[in-house]
Amino acid sequence: MAQRFKDVRLLMAWIAVIATAGLVIYLLMIPPVTGLADNGDFGRLMRITGFKYLNPNESYADRYFGYAHQHYAYGGYWGAGYVSTQVLLLAATGWIARIFNGQVFDIRWLGAVYTLLFMTAIFLFVRFSPAIPNRKIATAAIAAITGGSLLFVFGDMGYLAYFQSFFGEPYALMGMLLAVASTVAMAAQEKPSGKLLTLFILSAIVVATSKIQYGPLGFVFALLTWRMLALRTDRRWRRQVLTGIGILLFCSVLMIVAAPSGLKHINLYQSIFYGVLKDSPNLDRDMKELGIPEKYAGLAGTNYFQKNTVIPQNDPVLHQEVLNKLSPKDIGLYYFRHPSRFFQKMERVAANGMFIRPYYLGNYNQTSGKPRGTINRTFSGWSEWKVHRMPHTLGWYLGFYLLYFAALTVCWRRTSSDRTRIVLEALAAVGLAGAFAAVVPIIGDGEADLGKHLFMFNVCFDMMVVSAVTAIVYGVVRLTARSKAS
Repeated sequence: MAQRFKDVRLLMAWIAVIATAGLVIYLLMIPPVTGLADNGDFGRLMRITGFKYLNPNESYADRYFGYAHQHYAYGGYWGAGYVSTQVLLLAATGWIARIFNGQVFDIRWLGAVYTLLFMTAIFLFVRFSPAIPNRKIATAAIAAITGGSLLFVFGDMGYLAYFQSFFGEPYALMGMLLAVASTVAMAAQEKPSGKLLTLFILSAIVVATSKIQYGPLGFVFALLTWRMLALRTDRRWRRQVLTGIGILLFCSVLMIVAAPSGLKHINLYQSIFYGVLKDSPNLDRDMKELGIPEKYAGLAGTNYFQKNTVIPQNDPVLHQEVLNKLSPKDIGLYYFRHPSRFFQKMERVAANGMFIRPYYLGNYNQTSGKPRGTINRTFSGWSEWKVHRMPHTLGWYLGFYLLYFAALTVCWRRTSSDRTRIVLEALAAVGLAGAFAAVVPIIGDGEADLGKHLFMFNVCFDMMVVSAVTAIVYGVVRLTARSKAS
């Protein structure tokens, strides 16, 4: 046994995995079961992946917003396709669950799948955390803090509650965690395996294809994949890497062009009337600049799903005169020409950028006896601190990003190791993905449901925080070890 755990990080990794499993089972799966209520988004995924609500006569108040559901019925596979590879994971989970119970689907099956993926990411991060040569206790301390930080942040109830829901957020979260974890693992090995590369490619595809707005992130991951050519020099590795790049680019492009036109019109409406024109200091000027007829001024500040607007959102003339003529490119160019308006919107992003969980959605099912809309705040130290203690200003986020990238740049310049540089570049990719995730909602969907749309921004920001903590601890421990040796 001692020989098996010669590298203390392996032992620490298994301890972290066991702790992760215990935490998730305790928080989510032991009654009263914790999940996340439907805000109306579940249906588009459920109907094409073989699920439906157990009670077809359930009232609106019981089905939406207030109560999470533990049990669902199985249904057919119908309806317009929802553009996301998450449908594959959901359908496969349903097929497995049917083997054990062909009548009722327990949402804990989906929670178990996400938990296994989470445990894999935790294992890789801890197993290949920074090591101090010939310093077992110091190395163990770094591994323990790495695992503890990951569990404290990503094991927070704000993240975990998503596991037992049909939202796309946990799917994207697992993709991002596993993409970075597999990169760290490959960079730490003398001859990284094709299996780890495959895990990275699949994880990157998960991120890029989890939601339409994340499609462009595939190009960032493709660039990072290209850098992995430096990890091995043999032809087989080169062929695998180039194949991975091709698949990533193909999936990203397909995700962008395959977006349903109806969804594009909804998002465009939001970005125009609930984005650019919302709170505009000069409404007439902005409408003329975008080429929007004056008769639509009454729609400024409205969202696509708002009722009793002066002109219906599905009015064919509105689509012909506005939504068919403009595109996200026009919105982006508008903000480029008016940076003050862009920064005004980014202040709104900063004010909503700390919310990991949607507080308007309940976490318990009706049988729990909890009041409608009750939130489970157990093990929510990180998410609650972000909401109540962390600064909510654009200046705070810009300052953090500046320090983060400055530190990465200094470390990148000081090392000559391609492996270390690839890890640093992966962490830089996380920061870029976070910045992208902060800007895209404004250009692609206005201010509609900003808190939920900034989920990936939260994921990336929190990964930056954990990596910074690990780096600081590593630096302190390494300096302490050196001073003791001298």
